[in-house]
Amino acid sequence: MTRITIPQLDANLVDVTITAWKKSPGEQLKKGETIAELTTDKAVYELEAPEDGQLIQILAPEKSVVPTGYIAALSGAAGEDDPEAETENSMIMANYRGEAGGGDTVKTSERKERVRATPKARRLARKNGLDLEEIQQKTGVEVVDEDAVRQFMQA
Repeated sequence: MTRITIPQLDANLVDVTITAWKKSPGEQLKKGETIAELTTDKAVYELEAPEDGQLIQILAPEKSVVPTGYIAALSGAAGEDDPEAETENSMIMANYRGEAGGGDTVKTSERKERVRATPKARRLARKNGLDLEEIQQKTGVEVVDEDAVRQFMQA
């Protein structure tokens, strides 16, 4: 069983969006082939199969935002399983969200999901007093760019 994790693609990278899966559970994988597309605030990356095998299970569905180190999928031989993977992912997500505390205390924060936007779009929205989340919802784009902000302003 091989864990396919989200790599540290950049020194400042905290999380990625799983944009699309190129393979489905049950399909054969070849080492180095693209199995998923990952999007960050700055770039699009390809997640590659670490070795030959079969895609057993996808643990991070499309459009999910997951931190680096997250176990996105499992590969290996048919019938293999990794029962600790989901528990480990829960702990990774808790740390990512800032929920893990010392001892018995758990910090619960209502963390608002950050809207993905280009720097130019952020500046333009801030200059015009616009809400990036509202722009994203109205235009339907995944990553707000300067064109989406201008389109929103014209509407």
